[in-house]
Amino acid sequence: MPEVRQALSASLTRTLRLGEAEASVPKRVFGMAGKNPWSWLTEERLTYALKLLLVIVIVLYLTGVVLGFLERIGGLLYVVVGAVFLAYLLYPAVRRLRARMPLGAALAIVYAVLVLVVAVAVYLIVPRVTEDIRAAAQNIPKFVAAYMLYVNDPSDPVISRLPATVRIELLHLPVVIVGWLREHGIEAASHALTILLGAFTVIATFVIIPVLSIYLLADMDRLRASFLQLVPRDRWKTALAVLEEIDGVIGGFIRGQLIVAATVGILLTVGLLILHVPYAFLLGALAGAGDLVPYVGAVLTFIPAVGTALLSNGWVDATAVAAIFVGIYQLEGHVIAPMIVSSRVKLSPLIVLLAVLIGAELGGIFGMVVAIPVAGVLRVILMHLSNQEAG
Repeated sequence: MPEVRQALSASLTRTLRLGEAEASVPKRVFGMAGKNPWSWLTEERLTYALKLLLVIVIVLYLTGVVLGFLERIGGLLYVVVGAVFLAYLLYPAVRRLRARMPLGAALAIVYAVLVLVVAVAVYLIVPRVTEDIRAAAQNIPKFVAAYMLYVNDPSDPVISRLPATVRIELLHLPVVIVGWLREHGIEAASHALTILLGAFTVIATFVIIPVLSIYLLADMDRLRASFLQLVPRDRWKTALAVLEEIDGVIGGFIRGQLIVAATVGILLTVGLLILHVPYAFLLGALAGAGDLVPYVGAVLTFIPAVGTALLSNGWVDATAVAAIFVGIYQLEGHVIAPMIVSSRVKLSPLIVLLAVLIGAELGGIFGMVVAIPVAGVLRVILMHLSNQEAG
């Protein structure tokens, strides 16, 4: 028994010494550092996180309410946005003339010139575009037959090198396109014609929008003064700076994008006419109209233009048309648009693309048109808010 007692005493002594040694080692060796792992979750931080989450939920809810309300008043929204765009388009001319004559005379001269320009454009462009549409509709069977012969041509240097499965898919492509047009295109076209030919649309386009834009131009200074009355007096300077920059963004985008779209449409029409590509006026009009929304005009027109040139005149002309497209859109992207639009809106190409995609998702074509000026206005507001916080 004495031996057992001695062994137990020695074992207990070693255990106690080992515990003392571990206690003497700093806690950070074991990764705890003597702190509670949840010590960062203070009451103040938890309250801030809950408040932030509540604000996000409220903003998302209000966004859904606003979008639902705007969807309900879609027709009125189109009229208001159209009137605002027209007012911003004409405002510089009205402001210059107003320095020399009364406001009524300035508005009368500007709108008379606008009516004259629209009438000349309609007289010069619409008949040719209409003729191209009629000719294209009549020649669809001819183009389908030429396409089938081209795909089945074993001597073609490009098609003959494609795998058999690819050639089979290309042969079925016209059937797929015709089926899609029958399923979706006719319905969409009839819906678009119903909208375009509707009495309200005609009245809104030719009566309500111009009249509303006249009231906006006449009350521009009064609206600005009314806005300043809602702002504290010590913030007037900042508010005026924000208004001036927002005016520059919206007006610069509207006027600049119209100039860019018209330039692209004219250049493409001239290039296609030089190459004797059929339906040059129709393709140029599509390119110009599509270019009102960045990145849309090129995609909308490139494939039909190159395909028409290929089936009508062969690979040489198709390659030349592709080169013209690349050259014009490179000129637009690196020279024309940066000088006229980007210098005012001050958005990177990535932000522009994201804004267009978000606008398309929320509002279709209308959302794509207004997405960029809205993004530019948000940039101005956020920039001034961040400057105020930094100050």
